[in-house]
Amino acid sequence: MSEDQKPPHIRLAVENGQTELARRTAEIDLRWPLKTLAGNFIRIVRGAGSPAELGRQCAEVVQAYRDYHAALGEWPSSHLISETLSLRHRENHATSDRAWEWEEAMRQMVAGGLQVAASQLLKQNTQQRAGESEMFDGLRVIEKQRSENAAARMQKPKPKPKKPVKRRPKP
Repeated sequence: MSEDQKPPHIRLAVENGQTELARRTAEIDLRWPLKTLAGNFIRIVRGAGSPAELGRQCAEVVQAYRDYHAALGEWPSSHLISETLSLRHRENHATSDRAWEWEEAMRQMVAGGLQVAASQLLKQNTQQRAGESEMFDGLRVIEKQRSENAAARMQKPKPKPKKPVKRRPKP
């Protein structure tokens, strides 16, 4: 069978498979350096982290971008970067509506705190207030659940103490 007689879909499937494999490999090679740099930035902003590592980490991210472009002929999409770094895309582990509400409130407080930190760095008062508002909205949910939990503990009837058993003297 000549090259022209081969079914085109088989050749395309192999080509698509190689392209998809190259894309996945490039994404994996980009994600970790990007997360490492972002995590270190956040830790430095909060007063910890490794400032001395920033230059090396930046260079690793730039190299990962270049490798991505060399492998695929395009730069990483905004969606890929957002998906890699956004906390909003993280898996929810809640097993009940109440636990889900708690996790969402925690995420809201973290997102608000990050907004406050970024706004303080850039001296953006309006954005800082928006971050504070988001943070306190999450805190209100947490406080509501905590007070409901405390009230539920107070309403549970205490077990009545058992009367001591009278023992008969041995004859």
